[in-house]
Amino acid sequence: MVTLSAEQERRAKRLHEESIVIDTLSGGPTIFPQRIREQVRAMLAAGRTAIDVLAEIDGSLVREIATDGAAREQYLDAWIAAGVTCVSATQGGFGSPPFGYEAELHAIAHTTRLIDALPEHLVKATHADDVRRAKREGRRAVVLNFQNTTHFGLDGRQLDFFYDLGIRIIQLTYNNRNYVGDGCTERTDAGLSHFGVQLVRTLNELGVLIDLSHCGAQTAWDAVRASKKPVACTHTFCAALSKHDRAKADDLLRAVAGAGGYVGILVVPFFISDRPEVSLEVAMTHLERAAEICGIDHVGIGTDWGAVFPRELADRMNEEMNAIGFRPEHRVDWNQHLTDFRSWEDWPNITRRLVQRGFSDGDVAKILGLNFLRVFEAAVG
Repeated sequence: MVTLSAEQERRAKRLHEESIVIDTLSGGPTIFPQRIREQVRAMLAAGRTAIDVLAEIDGSLVREIATDGAAREQYLDAWIAAGVTCVSATQGGFGSPPFGYEAELHAIAHTTRLIDALPEHLVKATHADDVRRAKREGRRAVVLNFQNTTHFGLDGRQLDFFYDLGIRIIQLTYNNRNYVGDGCTERTDAGLSHFGVQLVRTLNELGVLIDLSHCGAQTAWDAVRASKKPVACTHTFCAALSKHDRAKADDLLRAVAGAGGYVGILVVPFFISDRPEVSLEVAMTHLERAAEICGIDHVGIGTDWGAVFPRELADRMNEEMNAIGFRPEHRVDWNQHLTDFRSWEDWPNITRRLVQRGFSDGDVAKILGLNFLRVFEAAVG
């Protein structure tokens, strides 16, 4: 664990409480009340896939939080412990098939139901001012994102529909190839298709932030060049420090920043290091590298991590990662945790690390949320 002086601790606490803190890839707290754990065990015992289990318990968790006082208190306590103002929550990543049309609709419905059930605590953010208002009112903002474009295939007309439902960030590809371009774990990297170039322009016009985190390198380069608005890598890390298909090279990070964009550094242990024990210090090293490459005005945090799943579910998830484009060399292990970021509630440790590493108050505020908020506002209008 990081050790700070008493003055540093006071400063870190003040900065975390005063700042707009945005996690640019997270659904917020994930809790597993006893009834949900029993449901997980029963579904796995019946031979259901982990992806189906995750999709079904998503709705069950929302119902539990909305109707059960103890679950609701546990959920809200986790938000308070994290001290995060806003999250960017993925819609429809799980289901059969993953990132399918029905999975996306169900996920949006579940998220909307949760926000509607807790109006004094949560707000759906479709513009930057929604995030600012949430901070002023002591609520938490949720930006809806897609991590793929497979749910609408070649029918770009559905974008208006999803926009009206609140989607404001769309990642062009996940790991595998789709109609738009190649993902980062695909065998080849051909870049954007003609449809992909047109989609970039459509997203610009509509007012949706383009995410390149899981895109192949050429696909990402093509998108940077095709976009008339800033783009983002909401949850990535530095290839110079960790050789991995999910990482981004320095020149691409520099190009994203040079186009006015944003780079969010994740804290997924098996991505940022190949060691069996990984601390938050490693993620902070990736952040400092990104800040050197991109400039302090273009970096932030998109944890992409922090859920503590029941062991039997995490084990099954590890077995099925090929369904979403991960292979053994990608080291995916849902049971692994950072030594000082075991769960999402440990978010204040990130601010403590920033203070320990000597960032100024202004730079801490930028990293925690202001950088992303500026880019989000520029993209969504």
